[in-house]
Amino acid sequence: MSVKAPCLILGRLMKTSMNELLAKIIDAHGGMERWNGHEKVDATIVSGGGLFPLKGVPQDSNPRRMTVWLHEERSSVLPYGAADQRTMFTSDRIAIEKLNGTLVTERYAPKGLICWPSDEHTVGSAASCLF
Repeated sequence: MSVKAPCLILGRLMKTSMNELLAKIIDAHGGMERWNGHEKVDATIVSGGGLFPLKGVPQDSNPRRMTVWLHEERSSVLPYGAADQRTMFTSDRIAIEKLNGTLVTERYAPKGLICWPSDEHTVGSAASCLF
């Protein structure tokens, strides 16, 4: 048996279990019709822990607004880096934008990018907001 076989089996089991769990959660909250009736979810978050400081991004206990779109791979955190900035994450791009739409910085292919603070990845760079 190859090393990949147990991982593939476990992955399939987890996917099946997660799909069943997701179906139960959606049913318990009104079903797919209700789910499809919403575009996005907003939540107030307070981030903490060691990940962002490790990346060179200072943390504070100020609440932030997290928006997650339900039918596409897209999310945003506001504020980020400055009171008038937000992140915008999609499957192929991470960006920091001003609230008026002006681009501060961006990076493409964020799934393939893992970085730590360096001269290239400073606080306020698009790479600093990947997690």
